[in-house]
Amino acid sequence: MVDGAGKSGSPLDTLTAKQREALELLLQHKTSKEIAQILGISPHTVDQRIDGAKEKLGAATRGDLAVIYRRLSSISGRMTYEDSHIELPPLSPDPGFGNGAVVERVASDPVGIEGSRNAGEQADYRVVPEMFDGRYGTITRVGAIVLLAVLILLLVLGGLALFAQTSQFLDKWYD
Repeated sequence: MVDGAGKSGSPLDTLTAKQREALELLLQHKTSKEIAQILGISPHTVDQRIDGAKEKLGAATRGDLAVIYRRLSSISGRMTYEDSHIELPPLSPDPGFGNGAVVERVASDPVGIEGSRNAGEQADYRVVPEMFDGRYGTITRVGAIVLLAVLILLLVLGGLALFAQTSQFLDKWYD
């Protein structure tokens, strides 16, 4: 097994051409099923390629893999997206910043990209909790959306019922 540095010093060199092909489509926010259709392979094969790339680059989730691959590609001169020029917030001991925000710190960059805040550490912040990412992330997100829709519907129906009761009370009051 080749270590993360490879002979040329780039972790990208450890990836196969087929893994890179799948990762390029992953960066375009494609699902395994969509990648499989584009490449003419099965979704299981796509997942195997992505899992192999996660292992080689030291990523825990598909989202982490996409971030690491995008950064490595931009360092290698093969940038997929333009840099957004958004500055990362300063590191703080309280990842939630004490205001109840749903932000958590992602594990430090395993590849040690130059220009990081501390030697070998790059600050990344995730806007959604870990439960919305990973294997059952889509199901969890859909479930959360359905739950929120039901809550909004209940609030609207409750408001309409309150309006109807108030109208009946006022009709009786003025009669």
